[in-house]
Amino acid sequence: MLEKLIKYFVYATKGYITKTQLIKFLYLADLYSVKWTAKQLTHLDWRYYYYGPWNEDIDNTLNQMDGKEISQESQGDTILIKLGAQAGNVDDLELPVSLTLVLDNIRREWAGAGQDKLTQLLEYVYNTAPMMEVKDTYRPEEKVKLNLQAERDRLINELGN
Repeated sequence: MLEKLIKYFVYATKGYITKTQLIKFLYLADLYSVKWTAKQLTHLDWRYYYYGPWNEDIDNTLNQMDGKEISQESQGDTILIKLGAQAGNVDDLELPVSLTLVLDNIRREWAGAGQDKLTQLLEYVYNTAPMMEVKDTYRPEEKVKLNLQAERDRLINELGN
């Protein structure tokens, strides 16, 4: 599923997405899935690492896909994830409509160029329940497991009040 989600976000943005945005989009997709269904979309064991959600499998998957469905291009400190030579389109992925709606909401809300858009995305991600639990307690270089269930617990608590 991780590869399909990566393809979705790269294809849906027409290859105008940074690696930072992509990682945050993947995190939000898993987070929203746990929030509403109590199950993650991916197998990723999300970690807080250098100020944000991270998992090394994302890097590994991107490297395996590089030059095929996607291509990675460095521009200064930013890595752009662009369409590769074998890129398809969103319809090729045959994702359920319900999942496509969730993913498209993430893309519409947070995709786009510019520092303002990225700043808003980072601020939102850093204020999710799993990040709030760890960001002030651990050093950035520590790899601390994120509890995505905390977002669901926060929702249930809000609905219960």
